[in-house]
Amino acid sequence: MATDTAAGDAQPILVYGDDRLRRVCRPVTSFDQSTARLADRLWASLLAGDGVGLSAPQIGDDQRLFVVKDPRRKGMRRRLVVINPTIAETFGDRAPFEEGCLSFPGVYLRIWRRRGVRLRYRDLDGAECRLEDEGLVARIVQHELEHLDGVLFLDGLRWWQRRQVGLRMWWLRKHSPAENKHSRKGER
Repeated sequence: MATDTAAGDAQPILVYGDDRLRRVCRPVTSFDQSTARLADRLWASLLAGDGVGLSAPQIGDDQRLFVVKDPRRKGMRRRLVVINPTIAETFGDRAPFEEGCLSFPGVYLRIWRRRGVRLRYRDLDGAECRLEDEGLVARIVQHELEHLDGVLFLDGLRWWQRRQVGLRMWWLRKHSPAENKHSRKGER
């Protein structure tokens, strides 16, 4: 099931302004085919969007699940499905990194995060797993976990920086509607 190609149908990715991105997600309670299909749809959408991580709320689902494209792994091991995650610890210095987000197409922000993370989560079978990373995967995990809590990567910015991002998103939607493959359903 975990391949480097899309197994499910790619879904439209919600963009900034859609209220569903602000919902706190509910835990996954059954580890069955519906959960596997959600993971497949997330993976297909991630690949279609050329991203490195994608969370369930970004395709309109309210379950605590995200996928990561692990750049250190090849083939079938490249897809990491993270269900009901909790951060046991972040560690190391805070470091800046230019982050993007598929819900903010064309926007990249300098975000400060801890270098390392220790994560507890469940896999598709419901088995308890642990992850420790000090690289790109640690950053992706922190970003995607924030999505599950209704937090967006611009929330830590100053008000005027958030306003600039909002104006940029407005400008992008206004000037490239045919090219924008992302969903704006639910926007105000």
